[in-house]
Amino acid sequence: MAHTDQPIDTLVSISGTLASIGLALVAILVSKASIDHVEMIADDLFLFSSLGFLFVVVLGYLAQKQQGTSRSARLLTAAEWIFSASLATIVIGAVAMVYSTV
Repeated sequence: MAHTDQPIDTLVSISGTLASIGLALVAILVSKASIDHVEMIADDLFLFSSLGFLFVVVLGYLAQKQQGTSRSARLLTAAEWIFSASLATIVIGAVAMVYSTV
């Protein structure tokens, strides 16, 4: 079976989109007139998850540039772990936002 870059491409594409969404949520929360403590926590979670997704984009780019080496495999593994952590963080932030509106 031929080696493809599909996992790297998928991670980079999805991470870029999720980073943009997270930063848009941060901008929306910052523009509110008043923000409570739970919304501040959600804002921070969205910001940290966006940073994580941006790191995934960088790691994915580096993995593509060093394709075929053992370093590429390690970069891809790190990108997958950071992606998973960032995804969990954005979900926790979304739960906090829902909690703050209830």
